[in-house]
Amino acid sequence: MRHSPVQRHLTPFASHLLPPVKHGKLFRIREGGCWDQDEEEEESPLKKTCRQSPRQRRGRRQRLRVLRSLYMRLYKRTISLPFYWKMWGSLGGRRRRFGSRRREGGGGSAGMVVGKAQRLRPMEEPSLANHIAEEDAGSTLGLPNGFSPLPSESDAILISNVCSMGTADSPAPNGPHNQGGRTPTPEKEIPAPALTEEHVACVQSILDQFLQTYGSLIPLGTDEVLDKLEDVFQQPFSTPARRAVVQHVIQSYQRLPGNNLVRSFRVTYKRHVLSMDDLGTLYGQNWLNDQVMNMYGDLVMDAVPEKVHFFNSFFYDKLRTKGYDGVKRWTKNVDIFSKQLLLIPIHLEVHWSLVCVDVTKRTITYFDSQRTLNRRCPKHIAKYLQAEAIKKERPEFESDWKGFFKMNVARQNNDSDCGAFVLQYCKFLALELPFTFGQQDMPKLRRQMYKELCHCRLTM
Repeated sequence: MRHSPVQRHLTPFASHLLPPVKHGKLFRIREGGCWDQDEEEEESPLKKTCRQSPRQRRGRRQRLRVLRSLYMRLYKRTISLPFYWKMWGSLGGRRRRFGSRRREGGGGSAGMVVGKAQRLRPMEEPSLANHIAEEDAGSTLGLPNGFSPLPSESDAILISNVCSMGTADSPAPNGPHNQGGRTPTPEKEIPAPALTEEHVACVQSILDQFLQTYGSLIPLGTDEVLDKLEDVFQQPFSTPARRAVVQHVIQSYQRLPGNNLVRSFRVTYKRHVLSMDDLGTLYGQNWLNDQVMNMYGDLVMDAVPEKVHFFNSFFYDKLRTKGYDGVKRWTKNVDIFSKQLLLIPIHLEVHWSLVCVDVTKRTITYFDSQRTLNRRCPKHIAKYLQAEAIKKERPEFESDWKGFFKMNVARQNNDSDCGAFVLQYCKFLALELPFTFGQQDMPKLRRQMYKELCHCRLTM
């Protein structure tokens, strides 16, 4: 550590106390035994400082070597320097002390060197990153420690506000440009909102009407709302932006208290009464209950009353457990042999299937969306038909019944849509339509069946 020499009043120096050979080159003594002031003023200021002990000098040199080695390693192994340069600049006075006597490739400030070499104006602050080259550059003319060679004084350096460099002939691409011939860029038009307040109010009125008609928003589809908006405003609403806003409005409407469903909503058809709990089985992947199955079966039967007869969902269970005597009164007012098709829903434990009897062809066909082979079911139905023919005195129907298993039908991919498949089988068989639906159509068909139950008629 340096310190200023202390000036004190000293006794006259006696030259005979020191060997003249050893100290003759440091000072002279004039005649009269006084100091030679002229020689002392001409000496270097370094000689006036106090001499440090060998241990202090050795420690200082060791610290300088460590700092210089750190500087060399940092700037040789990386090209992004801002963080390391801050760390190097925090050394403060230590860096400035040995910066004045740095060697080539030493620990001086590269920013100061670049500034001096280019004779930059005081306001120009060059960036160190502009003078850093990669290790693999292999230039022999460059500075050590990865610095690129400094440009000559004749080359003018343009430094922009983002520290991009270029020559006077080829300015930097992101530097200052001549604004004289530059055409102003047109201002971007602010896009109109996807939906106006009038559109949102119309959507809410559509949802209110839908809720009163169906008791919930279960059968509602976004496409239906978009179609109604297009009919009202005569504008396209199927763009992705408008569709997203409409979906958001529907979701916000559902979150409001009282808008999810109307608990007092009821659907009445003949002897069937469906509550919101019954209709809720058509939502998502819920299992359909007997009330929904029976009322929809009656709608199918009433669509073609002279052709189809639909049996109640409890019919087969009663026949299987109690035989013909348990169900002989179920058809006392119906001549089943005058129909073309008999539709019998089968419910075994947790699975729905269908038996379709073609009376004219004497065939019993088993439909199962999971393609299981229930051989007992067609046999039970054949025995019932024989017993019914004997009771109704129709001997031509007492024999020649054949059973089949329909395997090439639409198949379900889950454990919850078997009831929806059975109802679609009934509808398509009654209307003599080919099976054109599959598992991917079940969400849409569930919503359609919900509306058909609320309107008490099938959609042809």
